[in-house]
Amino acid sequence: MNWLANTYTVPTTFTSYTTTTNPVQYSSNPVVLSGISGVSSNNPDSTVSGNYTTAFSGISVPGLSNATYSTSATLLRMDPSPGVTWLGSSTGGVVQTWQITSQGSISGLRTATVQVVATYERTGTPVFNYAIAATGTGCDAIDFGGSDGTDSYNSNNGAYNSSTNHSTTGGNIAANGNITLASSSVVVDGTISGVNTTVTTSNCSAGLPGVTNDTGKAITSTPITKMTPAAPWNCGATTPCYPAGYPSPTRSTTTQDVSTSCSTIPGCTKSASSVTLYDGGKSTTAAVYTLTPGTYDNLEIDNADVVHVTAGTYTVNSLDFAQDGQLVVDSGPVTFNLAGQGCTSTCGKNPSDTVVNSGGLSGWNLCAPIMVSGVSTGVTGNPGVYPSGTSQDASCGSTKAAISGIPANFQMIYAGAAEIQTTGAPMVGVIYAPNAALLETGGAVGYYGSVVTGTFSEQSKAPFHYDSSLQSSAVQVGPFKPVGGFSWSKF
Repeated sequence: MNWLANTYTVPTTFTSYTTTTNPVQYSSNPVVLSGISGVSSNNPDSTVSGNYTTAFSGISVPGLSNATYSTSATLLRMDPSPGVTWLGSSTGGVVQTWQITSQGSISGLRTATVQVVATYERTGTPVFNYAIAATGTGCDAIDFGGSDGTDSYNSNNGAYNSSTNHSTTGGNIAANGNITLASSSVVVDGTISGVNTTVTTSNCSAGLPGVTNDTGKAITSTPITKMTPAAPWNCGATTPCYPAGYPSPTRSTTTQDVSTSCSTIPGCTKSASSVTLYDGGKSTTAAVYTLTPGTYDNLEIDNADVVHVTAGTYTVNSLDFAQDGQLVVDSGPVTFNLAGQGCTSTCGKNPSDTVVNSGGLSGWNLCAPIMVSGVSTGVTGNPGVYPSGTSQDASCGSTKAAISGIPANFQMIYAGAAEIQTTGAPMVGVIYAPNAALLETGGAVGYYGSVVTGTFSEQSKAPFHYDSSLQSSAVQVGPFKPVGGFSWSKF
């Protein structure tokens, strides 16, 4: 069990596995790792199979010259969604259940063999249980000051659609402090939860009422215990907490402008082709770039430029969309670790203390629109509006519209307290920033996914659409634990 927990190479692709059966299958047979003679290994990864066989085939028992043991392990169940790598164990993990058989033998005049069979399960806890979870304890920990609220959808079923992929439940919100619903137009299609469950129409004050309700509708608040999200990157209680590659206390304040200086930035490539977008009500020609996973300083994207990213980790100090730029996820998951060193004076441009500035019509995890017969098939400021008879960018998938990028495929992680702005075009992703202030503006475009933040403020009319698939696609994987007892036999 220790080998599986600490040495076993966890799969990252699952196309070779049949996970709808019990046991899990590969090539129509159970997935087995074996060191027992007569029990065949069957695993897509031959290296893993070989390592297991070497480790657990005929192992001597200390102190007994004529005793050995061998084991095999059968994979009973597996969730093909890998755990997040930025919480808990640095190796991440996958939710799995293994049945382990250990067979010991003592040779002699009367050879004896004893077998023990036990089952161990590694579970996962959803990181994003709510549409919005705010750890702040003061007034306006969650502040809906505009005319929208929350609902939910399931990205496994394709794009968000108010008719076919939409639910008036599941857009749940929770806060350690006050929740303000400041408009009669605010609609929370889900539960409202807080440490303080008092509901009042008076402004938040020293009494910190759980919910300030100015909607004119009856509101009920469900009690929760205080939320204490874990620090990312295995920082523990370390303060300040930075991702690997950004050692405390300082980091270069260099700005790396993709739009103007790509050739000087390691990992940046400019495409020979441009793309035509329907941006802000008019057609705009934008440059196209690619960034490879790696470590960067203060990244800036100007104009309406499109920057493609692929599965892996991007460690940056800050991210600044100077105008209408967008990040397009070609393969996921993509993780942006934000250091935010010096962000009270040098990061971002509007305001000066932002670690992420996404003003204008910028966005992330959208699909880059393309031209079909001279007509734009997507837009930056209002994706999903397509001329009749045109197709969509293949990077979205055949059933996906531009605003349906999978939230779990774009993960933004930040441990500091500077502001994150999600403005402009729709944002599709998850944000884990339990100490930060998150500002959502930008009209009716909204946010698709989930956030864990210090405070959350929506001051326009930007809706928040929770992706219920996050319950299983973004999990914090726990330790292996025994399930039930064990069987013992001798022969």
